[in-house]
Amino acid sequence: MKLRDYFEKGLTLEEYSGLLGEQRALHELHFRRSRPSEEDLVKVRLTGPQRVLVITEPWCGDSLAILPVVIKLFQEAGNGEIRIVLRDQNPELIDRYLTHGGRAIPIVVFLDENFEERFHWGPRPAQAQAIVEERREDLKQGRIARSEIIPQIRNFYSRDQGRAIVEELCRGLTASDRSQTD
Repeated sequence: MKLRDYFEKGLTLEEYSGLLGEQRALHELHFRRSRPSEEDLVKVRLTGPQRVLVITEPWCGDSLAILPVVIKLFQEAGNGEIRIVLRDQNPELIDRYLTHGGRAIPIVVFLDENFEERFHWGPRPAQAQAIVEERREDLKQGRIARSEIIPQIRNFYSRDQGRAIVEELCRGLTASDRSQTD
């Protein structure tokens, strides 16, 4: 299937919100905490209308912190249409975006006017990913459980309030915008 097909069959934000259940409160907390700067909003607006395809699942802790920031950024910039595709129902799509061979989420894919990929981002900002990378071998060898690093990642998201996510997305949008005009 083409990216256009995934985007068109993707869930709207309202449809996805209906899947959050008791996770909705955490999703809403991260949405309220996120405050993109006017400078960031201008950067996003200058890159033109966006089609944003997010591959995720409602139970994903990283997604509960990241997706609200993505939503807020494009709602406030006023130039993005976001659709969500569930990872577990679309293995052929997530397999295009493996992280170290795994199906880590969320993956945020930016599409151009022809529904071709401009760039993709994810599964988490570099600072949060560094926490995982630092302990990757211990996780792989079973010396620690994933539950031991989850609080560190949650603390990062709580302290950062979406700034790293917005910064990385703006950097990617600006770079992909330049590459499309070259």
